Amino acid sequence: MSIAERLFLMIFLQLVVVSTASSITVGYEAPDFRLQTADSKTHQLHKMRGSVVFLIAGNRKLRKEDNQWGEAIVADFKKWINNAKGVTPLFRCYIIGNMDDIPKFISRQFIKKQLLKKPPPVPLLLDWKGEVHQQYKIECKKRKKPSLYIVDQQGKVVFHQYSKFNRQTYDKIRQFLRNLLSQSNSIDSQKSSRSGVDLIPSR
Repeated sequence: MSIAERLFLMIFLQLVVVSTASSITVGYEAPDFRLQTADSKTHQLHKMRGSVVFLIAGNRKLRKEDNQWGEAIVADFKKWINNAKGVTPLFRCYIIGNMDDIPKFISRQFIKKQLLKKPPPVPLLLDWKGEVHQQYKIECKKRKKPSLYIVDQQGKVVFHQYSKFNRQTYDKIRQFLRNLLSQSNSIDSQKSSRSGVDLIPSR
């Protein structure tokens, strides 16, 4: 192997390492995951195609922040989440909780019972081993902020930001979601008019 070939290989390998260490990129397909809530209901991202999905990724130290995001989203987008039975919701919102840093002497059963007694504002997906956080290369511990994602109807990441809850950032996200949902609703309304199904949520 020539010196030029070796140099090219070294640069290529460095680029591979950098690319694998970076976080999920906007415009790319969101990695699939399959997690359960405290009531043992399973939620799989791949099966949410057709819905706009807002993900709030955090840990136990960020639970207050996670809940603030969830509460604000529910207050503004409840009509989009509570859709007609048997029809794919236009919008979904979840907290992905990294449970890997919870002391091992606290049982999973105990945690589930506590969550059922005082449920979060949106479904909390239990990432027991932190595998989804690793998969998405989330750095909540380092940044001390929730990691926020918006996934569109086709399963692509269209927004990502680390942020504590504040009105300025929330207003930006709210407007982004409204625009995305308006586009989605317009497309679905055209489809439903042909099939005779009303997908527009009641106000």
